[in-house]
Amino acid sequence: LATIAIGEDDSRWDPATFTTQVRGGKLSGSKPLVPYASSADVMIVAAHDEHGPGFWLVERGAPGIEVNPLKLVDMTRRVESMSFRDTPATALGGSRTALQRTIDAGCILVAADAHGGSRRCLNMAVEYAMQREQFGQKIGAFQAVKHQLANLASEIEPALSLYWYAAHAFDHIKDQSERHAAIVKAHMTDLFDRVTRDTTELHGGIGFTWEFDLHLWFRRAVFDRGFLGEANYHRERAATLAGW
Repeated sequence: LATIAIGEDDSRWDPATFTTQVRGGKLSGSKPLVPYASSADVMIVAAHDEHGPGFWLVERGAPGIEVNPLKLVDMTRRVESMSFRDTPATALGGSRTALQRTIDAGCILVAADAHGGSRRCLNMAVEYAMQREQFGQKIGAFQAVKHQLANLASEIEPALSLYWYAAHAFDHIKDQSERHAAIVKAHMTDLFDRVTRDTTELHGGIGFTWEFDLHLWFRRAVFDRGFLGEANYHRERAATLAGW
């Protein structure tokens, strides 16, 4: 099992800002958000050496590694912080471009996760509206509820093509891939956050209870929004890459 450690403190996801260093084959630095770090047999770590940025392979149990569990709002994932102090590391090669493409791939995958989560939350809300009765009828019969669900559906469905195109650009239109990865990450995670909030409200009081699964999606949306960079950061990146 392998994991990857890229971003650093203060929401830094730009390879040019990474401070983790390799000197003489020894890795030193910290990575605050590493998925399943304690379960991984090997870790691929983004760092700098005298030649520039790249990837290094670190084996589980190597000296100088410290792993600390994090208590996240998202209960569906396990993420831990890692620190390295003169830890033996094997160079895998790479460049700033390779690091950025790895981050871009992650952004597209998080966007896909956000889209799937949005659709699931909408389906849960529609199902609930067709079952819950109030004032002698199903709440889905009320115009305000129908319109809110329809508005969410009209935002979620077209967004599918947004991350499909981002994935297409990643594979086939390299000069556009970074910009579209930034756009889709910003848009889809913002949408996921809004969908979870609106569908929680549509469920009324039960939407806030531990017994109902909607809160798990709400929490997942919060993590997706921040992981690999907040929406505003990616919008600024997209604008810069577009020459604005």
